[in-house]
Amino acid sequence: MESLVAQRINFIARMATSCECNHAEDKELALVWIAELSAPYEKRLNNCPSQLDGHLLDNEVTGNTILRNLGSIEE
Repeated sequence: MESLVAQRINFIARMATSCECNHAEDKELALVWIAELSAPYEKRLNNCPSQLDGHLLDNEVTGNTILRNLGSIEE
């Protein structure tokens, strides 16, 4: 299902940016459709950081072990 929605978003975006679509109203309508199709995924993505923050708070991070393992901190 998600693949079908992504294909529709892609198709609408390509049609709206094609040379044949010169009317501002058509482009505005295409943007509205894209926003409607992508709204559920935007909500899911907006919920991801809060889940990650909660996960990091549950784990004890001492001495920046996570960052050190990523090579972000010089010792």
